[in-house]
Amino acid sequence: MEFYLEIDPVTLNLIILVASYVILLLVFLISCVLYDCRGKDPSKEYAPEVPASSQPPIRLVVMQQGSAGTRWAKG
Repeated sequence: MEFYLEIDPVTLNLIILVASYVILLLVFLISCVLYDCRGKDPSKEYAPEVPASSQPPIRLVVMQQGSAGTRWAKG
């Protein structure tokens, strides 16, 4: 007694599509683990990263002419 499972072509295409996405996801995750998720090659040496706290803070200076009180008093 032989049993044949008849699969609709649309269902077969859907299964192939999902399987290909799963394979691509696995390849991405494996490469992410191998390459440290930052796109850097672990076999090469890179300069040390500069922390953001070592940069001087940005200061905003606003110049005003006259005081705000005299402007409102004229109106």
